[in-house]
Amino acid sequence: MTSQPSITVANAPSPQQLEDIFNILGEVFPVGKAFFQDRLLNDSSYDPQTTWFATVEGKVASTIQIFPLHIRVGQAVLKIGGIGSVGTDPCYRGIGLAQSLLRAQTEWMKQNDYDASLLLAIIHAFYEKAGWKLIPEKGCSMPKPDPIEPPAGYEIVPFEAQYLDQLRHIYEQYNDGRTYTLIRDEAYWNDLLLWPAWTQADCLLVRHNGRIVAYGLIEKSDQAKVFIQELVYLPEAASAVVALFTALGQLRPHAKHVLAKLPDDHPLAEYYKQQPQAEQLDLNISMWKMIHCRSMLQKLRPELEHRIRSSEYAEQKLHLELRAGEDRFWLNYADRKLAVSQQADPFAAYESLQLDPWQLISSVIFGYEEASGGIDRPRQADSAASAILRTLFPKQQAVFYLTDKF
Repeated sequence: MTSQPSITVANAPSPQQLEDIFNILGEVFPVGKAFFQDRLLNDSSYDPQTTWFATVEGKVASTIQIFPLHIRVGQAVLKIGGIGSVGTDPCYRGIGLAQSLLRAQTEWMKQNDYDASLLLAIIHAFYEKAGWKLIPEKGCSMPKPDPIEPPAGYEIVPFEAQYLDQLRHIYEQYNDGRTYTLIRDEAYWNDLLLWPAWTQADCLLVRHNGRIVAYGLIEKSDQAKVFIQELVYLPEAASAVVALFTALGQLRPHAKHVLAKLPDDHPLAEYYKQQPQAEQLDLNISMWKMIHCRSMLQKLRPELEHRIRSSEYAEQKLHLELRAGEDRFWLNYADRKLAVSQQADPFAAYESLQLDPWQLISSVIFGYEEASGGIDRPRQADSAASAILRTLFPKQQAVFYLTDKF
């Protein structure tokens, strides 16, 4: 009778265990060991507890990293666990190590104030077993355009480190209240310049009257299709955005098409629509898992209250029962104040709102859309419930910048 191997799941690796983790990732991924070292060891906020690993008979055999992300939803901020650096020593595959790590990480995130978890993957079935589910996003593709000169008084210049504070200011102003964008403090920006997402991209700036008013990043790639990772601007630079975009494309002589993820209100979104050969793409890589629904709703409460106050329901009383999978919450709005409770008011008549956990996440990030029904995407019973959901979760100008991928 063959004995079962001794398997342990833990976090906060020792220096030697962390080195073993980097060795596994370097073996599993073609980008090499240094890619993962540069991302983790140059992160001044790195917490060893976010590095998880499984050992077999004392040998590090599998690893998964949690990247703490703080994303905006209007004026609210949610704590998201980005799941990345997933790797298993080929000698130990097939015995469920990664699934064990994902389960342990989920429980740890529940205990550490995480609201939801996001991972970027193309192999969906593996992560669906652990509770993550694909929420599709949209992208745009168009043939690489010829260069366009910027408007008079604007010039396109290469990035220099002395401009970093100006880039941070542009990012903060453009993304204030813009859903799905990350909070980037000063330390994050300083660290970012050392991370692969930045060093494996080129950055161009728009200067006007001696000030930097826009910037863009394009991935370093010799492929026929390349991604714009980020293109952010101040209002005064809107007319120069297309020129910046075409200048970024010229940095990639081998590229035939340029791709981007864009909110609808971005000048490039309209520019793409005007190009006869442009096309919209389904980006099926973002998978989500609800971690702590109550925590999420409590953090969203001020933003939801603001949305109701700005709607036709502002002076009404609302009693809403929100069901998200097995979770149930009662939202009571009166006298322009919103309360979120885990207990119903026995004297109130509640309007029922039913979403599955992934539809709730999608509604929070992108805005509520009426589902087609079925087990996975329940249909609201009436138009009144749908109208309230559209008030709570209106369409968002949401964007996740590829610079922040993990």
